[in-house]
Amino acid sequence: MVVVNMFFARHGQTDANAQQLLQGSGLNGPLSVIGRQQAAALGTAMRDQDLDMVVASGMERAIETARHVLEHYQDLTMSTDARLNEISWGIMDGASFKTADPLLEPVISRWDSGDFDAKIEGGESINDCRRRLLAAVKDVLLEVKAKGHRNVFVCMHGRVLRVLMAALVDKDMTKMKRFTHTNCCYHQIRVDVEDVDLDKMVFEAVRIDVRDHLKSLEVNRPETVDSV
Repeated sequence: MVVVNMFFARHGQTDANAQQLLQGSGLNGPLSVIGRQQAAALGTAMRDQDLDMVVASGMERAIETARHVLEHYQDLTMSTDARLNEISWGIMDGASFKTADPLLEPVISRWDSGDFDAKIEGGESINDCRRRLLAAVKDVLLEVKAKGHRNVFVCMHGRVLRVLMAALVDKDMTKMKRFTHTNCCYHQIRVDVEDVDLDKMVFEAVRIDVRDHLKSLEVNRPETVDSV
């Protein structure tokens, strides 16, 4: 049995988050001042996890967040993978939630009812995201197995975190809503990598939506950042 811990984190706050804009893969801004504070707190939370590998999506907000984790690990470097990027919200990417809601709510309702091919015009569906995310995670796990790693940190985004956790832990995309998140929270899962076959592997949820490290920051506003 070869057990690996995986820490999946959401990036720190951006100005788009603070302005309540629908922030998908079409927006690639840096962290805000608050976001950098959150990322520093996340880095501190990760410093005792004995990480062997750090991976980020290809987007600046995830890369910048992961750099704060790397500050505590002199011998590690970061790899990036665009397959971990946030979902594309198509023509609504960058719109305010107030403007986006009339198009967003019907699509999310269709996801809730099991139609995972539904998407906003020009955007991605849950199935689109699921395929690319699982391909990326499989490659991470193959590298983990080959190199004998035991603890892996992955920095990504809110909606795709929900997609990935439902796909890995529950193997049921209707369970996405149970994986709540805020900026710089993380989920910890445990998995045996002796045989890297995602359909057969059992991903055990150890801790979900961990945000204790953010308590000293007055920035936890799940009512605005958990919405998608």
